[in-house]
Amino acid sequence: MTERKAVYYGQVELIPGIVGDGYVLDDDTAVMSERGTANLLGMANTALQNMATTGVPKSLKPFIDKGFSMTTTLIKVTAKNSHYKGRKIVVYDSNSIEAILRAYVMAVGQNALQKNQMHIGRRCVLLFCSLAKTALDVAIKEACGLSPNIQQTAQKNYIDAVKLIKEFGFTCSAPNDIAIKKDITQFLDVPESTLNSFLRKHKNDIQPIQLDSATIRSFGGKASRMNGYHLDDVTKIALGMDTIIGIELKKKVFGEIGSFAKPETSAEVQWREVLSKVFEGFDLHFNYPIGPYKVDFFVGKLMLVLECNGYCHRYYDEKQEKEREKLITQRIA
Repeated sequence: MTERKAVYYGQVELIPGIVGDGYVLDDDTAVMSERGTANLLGMANTALQNMATTGVPKSLKPFIDKGFSMTTTLIKVTAKNSHYKGRKIVVYDSNSIEAILRAYVMAVGQNALQKNQMHIGRRCVLLFCSLAKTALDVAIKEACGLSPNIQQTAQKNYIDAVKLIKEFGFTCSAPNDIAIKKDITQFLDVPESTLNSFLRKHKNDIQPIQLDSATIRSFGGKASRMNGYHLDDVTKIALGMDTIIGIELKKKVFGEIGSFAKPETSAEVQWREVLSKVFEGFDLHFNYPIGPYKVDFFVGKLMLVLECNGYCHRYYDEKQEKEREKLITQRIA
């Protein structure tokens, strides 16, 4: 069997600060190094190795392609600019990386991941959205005769929402990044009754943590019982509620769509195809009724409304449109 060789080398940085070694083989296959793949997906190197040797975790099996096998590929590096020139290394091709990425995204949508897998799932969801937006951006620019920088576009589109809420000033009262209701209501500027209503609606998705008395006393609490919330869940709450902060977070995570997106596209069907892939497993609806109106797209698990600047929207009365948006915002808040 002919030995496969890595003839081209470059550093891949799809997420700001996360750099991995990328190679193109002599058969034109695009691959990433083992460490680069693990860093991209936000998992430990040993976890990726275990996945390659013993198979994907049980929680991912319902979402992985039938017959998928994440086999490692041993290649010889011949690229002159690589610091591994002359050595043999393990790599993963783009098809394997995409399959794992997609499986984690779908598992997140179905609440199928274990707690120790959620950080990987969150990373994969945001990365998946980023790459979808990047593909659209690049396709449009290339069609217009431009040569976009794909890595810069992907970096611009990727945002770690958990890190983002900290940048927005969110702080946790309890140790180990555990928030209490007071932290959340102050951050979002909503009454506790509004937060409680949201939590009741999403009780299957957001599970509170029962804080012990020592933890409660550590931040000056006097109650005998109190619930806490992981930062992952705080992010879900912030993205799910249409507060001023929530809308700003959505804009950062999903681009300039906020609660009401106006994607510039001439055909709603194109967005339907794209969004079906991006939000697979997130309860996506088309022409969804809200009160007396219908919206183009509604992402149930994110409480996110997306609208297109398509044919029928061109003729809306501006005043009526504002009233429509106000009513819909109130209904989904």
